[in-house]
Parts: sequence; C-alpha cells; structure tokens
Amino acid sequence: MVKILIVDDEKIERKGICFLLKQREEEMEILEASNGKEACELLKQQPVDILFTDVKMPFMNGIELVAKARELQSDIEMVIFSGYGEFEYARQAMKSGVYNYVLKPVDPEEFHKTVDQLLEEINSRIRQREEKQWNQDSLEEYFFGKFLYHGDQEFLDKIKKRIDVKEWESIRQLILLESEDNFFEENEEIFVRDMTAEMQQKMKFFNLDKNEELCMLQSSCDQKVLAQHICSWVNSHFGERFYVAAGRDIQEVLEIPESFRELDTLMENKYYNKENRLFLPEKTLRESPAEQFLGDMLNNMIRDIQLEDMMHLWEHYHLLKNSIEGLEHYSQIYTKFMFSNLVKTFYEQLHMEGRKLEEAIQKVYELPSIQAVLQMVEKCIYNLEKHISETKSGSRDEVAKAKSYIYEHYNEDISVEVLADLVYLSPGYFSYIFKKETGVNLSRFVRMYRIEKAKELLENTNMKIVQICSETGFSNVSYFCKNFREYCGCSPEQFRKGEVPGE
Repeated sequence: MVKILIVDDEKIERKGICFLLKQREEEMEILEASNGKEACELLKQQPVDILFTDVKMPFMNGIELVAKARELQSDIEMVIFSGYGEFEYARQAMKSGVYNYVLKPVDPEEFHKTVDQLLEEINSRIRQREEKQWNQDSLEEYFFGKFLYHGDQEFLDKIKKRIDVKEWESIRQLILLESEDNFFEENEEIFVRDMTAEMQQKMKFFNLDKNEELCMLQSSCDQKVLAQHICSWVNSHFGERFYVAAGRDIQEVLEIPESFRELDTLMENKYYNKENRLFLPEKTLRESPAEQFLGDMLNNMIRDIQLEDMMHLWEHYHLLKNSIEGLEHYSQIYTKFMFSNLVKTFYEQLHMEGRKLEEAIQKVYELPSIQAVLQMVEKCIYNLEKHISETKSGSRDEVAKAKSYIYEHYNEDISVEVLADLVYLSPGYFSYIFKKETGVNLSRFVRMYRIEKAKELLENTNMKIVQICSETGFSNVSYFCKNFREYCGCSPEQFRKGEVPGE
C-alpha cells in the first residue's frame, strides 16, 4: 500500500488533494500535516512514499521541508504545489530532488497524470529492489546447497566474497523431515508457514526434494524434547506420513555439513524400522546405563551384520569403541558373553564351519582385555566387508542398472523401493550401495539429473517453462523454478538468457 503525506497550512487545500486521491483505484494511506515541522515529525516516525507540499507555509516553507525530507528518507518522491508567481520557488525545489511541481489551482487531469508517473516510478523501484533481493536469495540458496554437500573452510572463504553468511553462522540445529509421498512439491509454503507458527522461533528452511525438507533452528533446545514435539506435531497436523531426524547441537558454521551428513545417515534407519518415526543420534554412554548401552549397541551391530549394512555397522562399532572406558565398570565375563554372541553372528553370516566358530568364541573368553576383544571384532568387520565385496561384486552393475532406469524414466515418480525391486535388493542395502557408488543419495541424484535435462531443454529448444517442468518430472511449476534456482543459482529464464552466476 502506498503511503502519501500532504502538507499544506490551508485545510481546504489538503482536503481537495485527499478528495482527488480517493477517486483513484489504488489502495493508499493518506497522512496530513499543516506545516513543515509537523511533517518532519511524521517522517521521523514512519516511512512515506510520496510527499505533496505547498511552497508557502509558516514555521518551515516547502523548500526547507523537501531538503529536510530528503535527509530523513532518501528514497521519498516529492511534488511541490506552486502558484504562477512562485516559479522561482519551484525551480529551487527541483534542485533539491523534487519529482515535479503542480501549478495552483490544481488541475485534476494534470494532477492524476503526475500521480500516475509517480506510482510507476515507485513500482519500478520496488520491482528492482525485489529482483535484486530475489537474485541474492537465489545465490544464497545455490551456495548453501553446495555447502551442505561439499562445505569446508576453503569453500566458505570463497563464497563469503559473494554473499553474506551471517545467518548460516547463527544455525544451531538441523532437523530433517522426509515424507512418504511428494508432500513438499505442493505444500512447502503451507508447511513453512505452519511450522514457523508452531515453533514460535526464527527458523530457516531448505528444500532438498519433493519429499525432503531441512529445517534450521537458530537457538539450541533440548534435542530429544524438540524432536519428539516436531515429529508428533507434523504427523498430527499434516497426516501420518513423516519421518523426522534431529541433529546434534551446532557450535560453528563448519559443523553444518557434518551434521547434515549425520542426518542423512540417521534417516536411512527408516528402511529397517518402518514403525519408528523419529531418529536421533545414538546416545553416548554417559546418557544411559552402561549395561543397557552395551546391549543396545551389540543388538544394533547384530542387526547390521544380518542386513549386511556395513555403513551402520562401522558407525555402531566406532561409537562402541569410543565409549569403551565405561564398559570396564562391568565384569569381564558379562561383557565377553555379550561379545561372543556378536562373533557368533559374524561367523554365521560368513558361513564358517562349526569348529572355527567354537574356536573363535573360546578366543573371546581368553583375550586379556576388552580392547583386545574389540580388535577381534574389527577384524571380523573387515572380513565381512571383504566377503560382501566378493559375493556382491555385481553391486556396481546393480547401480548402473538403476541409473539407466533413471535416465529412461526421470520424468516419472522414482522411489528407492522401485529401484531396489528392479535389482532384487532390499531398499536399505540398495540405498547404501547407491550412495557409496555415486556419492549422493537417490533423491538428490534424480533431482540433479532432472535439472540437467531441464538445462538441456532451455538451451536447445523454445519450449515454455511449464512444458519443461512437465517434461522433466515436476508437476508444479513454482516448485520446479525454486529447485532450479537452488541448483543453478538463477531462474530458468535467466539461464536461457545466459545470466548464470559464476562460481
């Protein structure tokens, strides 16, 4: 809404200008002042788009007012009213940055023509400001996406020359949400609005894919309580369709990529536990009784072995190894009994004969310390990894087959389950080998390929944006454009014109 200030010591003159303005269709807020000093007080209190002022007024004349108004609000547009005998005043006012002058008595047609020109000037300035901000926001999203996946000090130093990263430095926790459907393609704006209102704190959001959204909090909270609240709220508010992974507290900006990678790994747990909707980093030993911790970790590792999930097996092993001091508070016999079950699972998975299994378990009880037992477990993990590599040497072929399917069907709905069925693997194991082979998870790989195809169409065809959106597997044009900006740093239209940001 345009805000207009009319300044004239004659009330009837002010009312006449108000009458003319109210005849117009535009929404306006009209303020009045009877002299220059009163007008300056109003300008100190609130922004004004257009100032109409008479020349001759008590306390402060129009020439003095326009000079003061320019000091108070540099982008204000000003029009001065002057009579035929006051042309010299008008000339001085024009030197002070007045947009135009209107002769008294005011001609309605001339007045409306002046207002039309003023509004066009203001709207043009607003459009330029919004475009500049839009371009800045697009660049920030573009670089933030790259930072999440490839961020280090060198990259951070480089982009600081292009954008302001102060808001990144205030991020204290990441929350990753993944829906069972393509919820965010159609509902991201609603989600951001409702989530912000529910959390009642400053947040940033970054869309990763049709079914993934990253939330960034700028204050530290109790991790478990916060994550439970978000998980409960989002599933009750939008329907039972979300998985939620919450990251650890972030102390400085370079921890963001590491926290994001941890969230990505945590979210993989949904393939093994469909009933669980919330995933948190494994508790440290000091956060739970050591006996319970040991049992939980070994059970997790047994499950990892049976699923041949090497990524989580190594993760759980290192967590256990890093907490080994606490285990020494418990009896060697109890601890070695628990580890013997783990070794038994290794040997069963490796299809080792019974005699070798008995020898291995006997060795567990004979080893002098927990550290020695852990060394034996680590050797078992390496043997299992080698076994999987030899027996599943076709994993690259399986990933290649999946990639070929993506290249052919990128404009269709593609899920981990569909591709896992295609290569006869479990979704969890397929997700693991795909990420290990390509360096990114499936959803990001598909999105990157779709955007690359969109770039080809923009460069080599005259297809409309809406057609390219549909052709590359996006059903929502605004969502397609948003994804394109995040990936390329510019809009599809700018890319077609060659207006691409430099690295």
